[in-house]
Amino acid sequence: MLSFSVEGRAHRPVPDDAECETREIVQSTMKRVAGLWLAALLWTAGGLAVTTTPAHAAPGDAQARGVVVDLSGEVLGVPVVEADAVIGSATAPPGGGTDTETLIDITLPGAVGVTADGTVLEVSATRGPISSFASSAVADVSLNILGVNVLTASAVEAAVSCPYLGTPTAETTLTGLTVLGSAEVLVPNGPSLDVSAAVTVPGLAGASLDLSLSRIETVAADSAAAATIVLTAELSGEILGVPVVIPVGTVIIAEATCERPAAPAPPTASSIDPDAGPQSGGQTVTITGSGFVPGGTDVTFDGVPATGVVVDPSGTSLTAVTPPGAVGPADVVVSTDGGATDPLGYTYLADGSDAVVTGLDPDSGPTSGGTTVTITGSGFTGATGVTFDGVPGSGFSVNPAGTEITVVTPPGAAGPADVAITFPAGTADAGTFTYVPVPPTASSIDPDAGPQSGGQTVTITGSGFVPGGTDVTFDGVPATGVVVDPSGTSLTAVTPPGAVGPADVVVSTDGGATDPLGYTYLADGSDAVVTGLDPDSGPTSGGTTVTITGSGFTGATGVTFDGVPGSGFSVNPAGTEITVVTPPGAAGPADVAITFPAGTADAGTFTYVPPTIDSVVPETGPNTGGTTVTVTGSGLADATDVTFGGVPGTNLVVDPSGTSLTVVTPPGPAGPVDVVVVLPGDDAVASDGFTYTSGPAPVIDSVDPAEGSTGGGTTVVVDGDGFIPGQTAVTICGQTVPAGAVTVNSVGDQLTFVTPACGAGRTSITVTTPNGTSNEIAFRYVGLPVTGSATTNLITSGGALVLLGVSLLLLTRRRAKRA
Repeated sequence: MLSFSVEGRAHRPVPDDAECETREIVQSTMKRVAGLWLAALLWTAGGLAVTTTPAHAAPGDAQARGVVVDLSGEVLGVPVVEADAVIGSATAPPGGGTDTETLIDITLPGAVGVTADGTVLEVSATRGPISSFASSAVADVSLNILGVNVLTASAVEAAVSCPYLGTPTAETTLTGLTVLGSAEVLVPNGPSLDVSAAVTVPGLAGASLDLSLSRIETVAADSAAAATIVLTAELSGEILGVPVVIPVGTVIIAEATCERPAAPAPPTASSIDPDAGPQSGGQTVTITGSGFVPGGTDVTFDGVPATGVVVDPSGTSLTAVTPPGAVGPADVVVSTDGGATDPLGYTYLADGSDAVVTGLDPDSGPTSGGTTVTITGSGFTGATGVTFDGVPGSGFSVNPAGTEITVVTPPGAAGPADVAITFPAGTADAGTFTYVPVPPTASSIDPDAGPQSGGQTVTITGSGFVPGGTDVTFDGVPATGVVVDPSGTSLTAVTPPGAVGPADVVVSTDGGATDPLGYTYLADGSDAVVTGLDPDSGPTSGGTTVTITGSGFTGATGVTFDGVPGSGFSVNPAGTEITVVTPPGAAGPADVAITFPAGTADAGTFTYVPPTIDSVVPETGPNTGGTTVTVTGSGLADATDVTFGGVPGTNLVVDPSGTSLTVVTPPGPAGPVDVVVVLPGDDAVASDGFTYTSGPAPVIDSVDPAEGSTGGGTTVVVDGDGFIPGQTAVTICGQTVPAGAVTVNSVGDQLTFVTPACGAGRTSITVTTPNGTSNEIAFRYVGLPVTGSATTNLITSGGALVLLGVSLLLLTRRRAKRA
């Protein structure tokens, strides 16, 4: 029994005894079907060579595709090849613009019997107002069918262009092509490349993969098409002994098509740059707008055609070269087949091309300038000035008729100078003016002093200075960088080195030399040589007398230590020795510099040594203070204070050697405290250098006043001993006045406080410190306000009684008289 399928159509089994007849039917049928498939394939392939754009193409259309795979084939109803894909596609937008895809991997997911790889680098299609174009670029492409490497290529490109004017173009590029492993060349529009390879296909005996490759570049009147590789494939062999040909399909690599745009709309022009130029023309201008057509655009200036018109491919700008024109405004019009723009404004400027010079009077004058020159002729209207060897003259004027110019010469170098009349867009030659040398004058130099090493810029004022022809010397040594102002009345120059002291400054030209001006070279330390610095260290408090030895110190004005001036500066007459006293400074090295009126000289490094405390004797004392302490160490000579826990001591005595001092401790809290010697530079610190010990309980000797108002507010002074500043409280009438409200003097033998309110009567006062509580002392609260001492209060009270008695006595006597 025999069964088979062709093009997917199944046939019923037939009896074995009819096999011969069936074989004939099969052979006849398959040959007929294969013939129809082959004819269809050939028609399709041939169509690629003659059809340039899709049937729906419209003016301005453009399309590009990277890789197009359309492969399909079956044997006995079983698909052996199946792949349908477009990898990278771009279609120009209908409204204009560009469509682009880039860097797309070539893959065929889900394909049967077909694989491919590589990269679609870019597909791009553009629809423009005056041109459409498309391009496709594929790199490192590889195609395999039924396990056979059909082709590889390193670069496959297609590009087409359809301009509104001119002939469309189609171009293909193909590099590194191999077909079935052999290097091959495809000729554009030439004969196809036909090759075959044996393959294994179940059900197809003697199977062969037959390939035909073409390269197509087609150009028509209004369109263009390019396909770099067009591959058609078919399978041939025998099925049950019957020869068959099975079309497989087509692969296209790098394809592009385009259509010529329709006639353009009228152009528009929005700007011209520059919008003014010389009357003689020849200026390149840029015009911006839209609808400009490459090769089909004209530009006119007041109706006169411009030359060298070049339109940008975008059609939005062009460049053109102006023709000659009359001085004044001109209309600029751009025109194409679509119409003409509204005019743009352009102004022709006078450039001197019409000027004719017949006289120059006078034709010579002094190098200092100032000569009034008259130029006669014609065509001077619009002139803006006159130059002499490129230097503008002053006082320029031109008469209304344009026949006469007057101008005042600027300073100039002796000899002939070219005279040119300047116009807004050019110049006109006006003949040779000759500068005659005259002596210059110099009236001032500023500044009139500077460093002996030179390099200072000075300004000299005078007359007759000649640009490019003036020299300046300092005691005969030339200055550098001489620049003369165009007016010839001032110049700048850079001083050369010179000896300390006065120098003569002379300005000279071809006309002579000035009388000398005075300039003073100031010492700047450039000659100073330091050979010694002794001593090279000292305390941070300063006060060290330092001697600097060497040479070239004459003129020095001081010495600094890290920028801080020392004191007691002096330099010997020979300029070989300096003495100076160090200022206070931070611990560590300090740069020493000798200062001069116009500079400094390095003198080495001085090291500031911080003060030290070696010992504090005794190391302990009562917290009531009063202990005489001796502090020994170094760098203590300028001590201004000694603090114990931040509280200054008293009776400070400093040994002039700076190695010791004595001080009396203030009261302080029990326990260790830092001892700090306060100095102009760094302080010297002995951490926990002194320990306060608990002393005896405080003692009250007296209180003044001994009574006060029940309303409180009486200031009371208590004398005694053992009072501690900040740590002493007072108890009165059962109430505590806290330490913060009690003032204790520095030696701890007197305190003051203000009484609180209390009922009338006697009470007592006690004082409490960290060392204990004092004895009691009596105090009385009274109803009347009481001020002053107890004695005063008593007198005041007695006086009141006396006054009361006198009043009663007088009243008694007065009554007795009346009776």
